[in-house]
This record gives sequence, C-alpha cells and structure tokens, in this order.
Amino acid sequence: MKNIIISIGRELGSGGKEIAEKIAERLGIKFYDKKLLEVAARESGLDTTVFENADERESHAFTGSVFSIHGAIAEIFSGSSCMDADQLFAIQSEAIRNLAERESCVIVGRCAEYVLRDHPRMISIFITADSEERIKYIMKHDNVGRDKAMEIMEKGDKRRRQYHDFYATTRWGEARCYDLCINASHMGIEGTTEFLCNYIRQRLAL
Repeated sequence: MKNIIISIGRELGSGGKEIAEKIAERLGIKFYDKKLLEVAARESGLDTTVFENADERESHAFTGSVFSIHGAIAEIFSGSSCMDADQLFAIQSEAIRNLAERESCVIVGRCAEYVLRDHPRMISIFITADSEERIKYIMKHDNVGRDKAMEIMEKGDKRRRQYHDFYATTRWGEARCYDLCINASHMGIEGTTEFLCNYIRQRLAL
C-alpha cells in the first residue's frame, strides 16, 4: 500500500489542527477534520447533519457490537432500530478506511489512529502544549476571557478523551499509544510543523 496516512490527535488550544493543515499542505496531500463527516454522509447516503449532531460525543448506548456500514443503514431505514452514535461511528470508521485505501491524507481526531491501527503506512501523532499557551491560544481564537478559555479547554479535552476512550482500546493522549507525542510550545506552530514533516519524510522514506 503506497498511500500514507498521518493521524493527528490534539489537546484543545495546542494548535494541533493548524499544524495538521500545514503538514498536509507541505506534503501535498489532503486534509480532513470535520470534512470527514461530509465524506461519511456522501458514502452512506445520510444527511451531514446526522453526523454533526453526534460529532465526537460519547455514546450512552454502546453494546460492543461491530457494525458494518450496510448493516447500519439497513437497520435505520427498516425502522428496526434508532440511529445511534455507535452506528454513526461505524459508518465514519468505514469512511476513514475507504479514504486510506484511495488516497494519502492527514486526518485530525475521529479515533483515526485506532481505526487504522493495522495500516502499514500510518503515522500517529499527538500534539500537546503548555497550559498557559493553550489558554492564550483559545482566548485569541475564540475571543474570550481567561476564565472562559480555561473552561473551554477543560471541557473540550474531557469530551475528546471520553469520545476516544469509549471507542478505542488505546488511551487518548498517552505517549505509548502514538508513534510520536510533541509539545508544540517548545518550537511554535511553524517549528513543530517543520519538525513533524521531517520526521514523516524520514519514517516513510518520502
């Protein structure tokens, strides 16, 4: 398999999405974050809002079953079950696997590093940053005060952790669960991007 997949997890306010976009641009490959929901909707024939409403929220009805995209859709339209977050996750996961077969890309979040854990040319990266830097980033990006930025940071990280750890057997943000974890505060957005691009090129002999 020639396609390369860069999966990026990130703490809120770390600049992880911005870094991921720059990596995709420099490597000349596509970038997916929320755009992945559009891909999943198109492939499943469902409305994008169905995915957006359940986006990165922990499920309260997970049964541990493994759904296929076709089985999930069949159940939805037959009326035998309600569309729940677990079926949406299954459809999204299949969309991720299909993307990995078709093209090289950078994927942010979505448990992509877990979904594609057997992909031979996937590199998983987790981006963090110092708390103070993250607070400042959120204050500037969301135009909010310090207290509100701290609240957004804490709630955002909690939501991402719960979502990831519910569906994956690995743990969100734990170094042993990724190929590389990096603190973006040390080199900044541009420096971290350059470092990661060099790492990716060497790892995959690009």
